[in-house]
Amino acid sequence: MRALARRLLKWLVRLLALGAAVVATIVLVFAFQARLRLPDLNAWHRLRLHEEFQEGRDDVRSFGDYLHLEERMFAELRSRLTGDPGSVDPYALGRYHPGSVPSQLAFETLYNRSYELTPPEPKGAALLVHGLSDSPYSMRALAGILHARGYHVVVLRMPGHGTTPSMLRDVDWEDWYAAVVLAAKHAAARAGPEGLFVAGGHSTGAALLTLYSVRALDDPDLPLPDRLYLLSPAIGISDFAFLTNIVSGLSFIPWFEKSKWMDVLPEYDPYKYNSFPVNAANQIYHVTRELRRALDAAAVDDRLERMPRIFVFHSLVDATVKTVEVVRGLLARLPSRGHELVVFDVNRHQALQGLIAPAPIEYLERIRAAVDLPFRVTLIANRDATSLEVAAYSREAGGSDVRVEPLPLSWPAGVFSLGHVAIPFPPDDPVYGLAPVHAGRLRFELGAFPARGESGALMVPLGMLARLRSNPFFDVIRSKVEDSSR
Repeated sequence: MRALARRLLKWLVRLLALGAAVVATIVLVFAFQARLRLPDLNAWHRLRLHEEFQEGRDDVRSFGDYLHLEERMFAELRSRLTGDPGSVDPYALGRYHPGSVPSQLAFETLYNRSYELTPPEPKGAALLVHGLSDSPYSMRALAGILHARGYHVVVLRMPGHGTTPSMLRDVDWEDWYAAVVLAAKHAAARAGPEGLFVAGGHSTGAALLTLYSVRALDDPDLPLPDRLYLLSPAIGISDFAFLTNIVSGLSFIPWFEKSKWMDVLPEYDPYKYNSFPVNAANQIYHVTRELRRALDAAAVDDRLERMPRIFVFHSLVDATVKTVEVVRGLLARLPSRGHELVVFDVNRHQALQGLIAPAPIEYLERIRAAVDLPFRVTLIANRDATSLEVAAYSREAGGSDVRVEPLPLSWPAGVFSLGHVAIPFPPDDPVYGLAPVHAGRLRFELGAFPARGESGALMVPLGMLARLRSNPFFDVIRSKVEDSSR
């Protein structure tokens, strides 16, 4: 027995040594490829602002304190970056180039900061939270809908956002969550005793609001929303994401500092970072893991029966979150309470048949085959294979009958699918819309940019400009929110 134990121990040591060697090789390869592949880092990849919010910060006890700190942080940003001639971006379209249109949009409008919309007589209150690497601008359309309905709207800027991509290198998901708690308490207090308190978020913001709502089920200090509007919610992320911080293990060495980054790209978007640090991927992984644990715990003692009514809006094709994860990880676990999943299908016009990848179709067929789902399913899809016009195909919770409602909407020319980033933006959005409508003097039409040419001709990947940035069927979201927020 002792000889067997020694042999087993020897093999265990060898396996551990082999595993350590594999991890070390991965880290080394990632560090070298990051140094060789990525361009030089700039000031906005290195800057660390001292006035950013962190969980447990003693001078921030309310959302008002959060706003005051945010104001000091933007003053610090102006002093240390945009006001420093040695740090500004030399590119004419750079977000950090003084006087450029992206710079004016980024720093002279309110959409990179937390803001509030207050009606004369509020009938309720709403909290809206943007996604990872985005800004409060992505909640602009939803905020306008709810404000028009008489809601006091609070739009939160999550820590690390709206300033420089470097601020995502060290942020923790707990910082985001703590900011959500401050904003939720502030918003709910403005709903009044009779008004609804609703919340909505995109991607990571949707995941954080879902986590907040689960925790609020048994915490009387957290006001529970009456409705949740989740746009492209980041419910399930690949378990391989846990490797992100491991592979950047050599980034403390100056020669390998680029290994803190997955992408380093020109910053021309006024409301979204193009460069993406490794830590950002790691933090959203932790958010989804924490949400999974919270849902598991709440399911044990049937607390999920008190979850707010949830509306999920999701693209069938999503490079970040798969539809099956939204169903399996969240909606299928909830008792039937009027929850609804709205799925935006791919363009099934006959001219595109044979070009669409099969995986999204398979995901949809799984949902269609499951007739006992505890939530309503609505599919926005072509009326038939010869038409670009769409209809809403709806099936009630637990049912199998499908009701068809023609819609006055059509697929735009050249668009074959929606996607993760497109869902919250209407087609007339002045920056990301396919058919932008402008109210001011600044024009920067990223969503309508006619990207045609050879790969490698531009400073950014051609796919970034070709990716759809707005939702031609946003009126479906508008209708659902207006009807459910009465």
